[in-house]
Amino acid sequence: MTEYLHDYNVVIDPEQGTQLPDGSWAQEVTLVLLDGPGADCRRPVAVTLTAEQARELGFWLLAAAEHADRTTTPEGDDPR
Repeated sequence: MTEYLHDYNVVIDPEQGTQLPDGSWAQEVTLVLLDGPGADCRRPVAVTLTAEQARELGFWLLAAAEHADRTTTPEGDDPR
């Protein structure tokens, strides 16, 4: 079953990260998906990503947006 959430937030918490073997820290990115306000809204869902994972997600989101732009039809035209 697909559930749709209606808003998002991206958080970079300076205190959240992974310590690397050499003692340095790799900063992580947290994506939080939120539902709209109201009594029946669902709890937020969050995923923490490495910088590499965040870039890859960004790439695929951009690719999907570009595809959606190309397949958008004028008002009144049904693409099906």
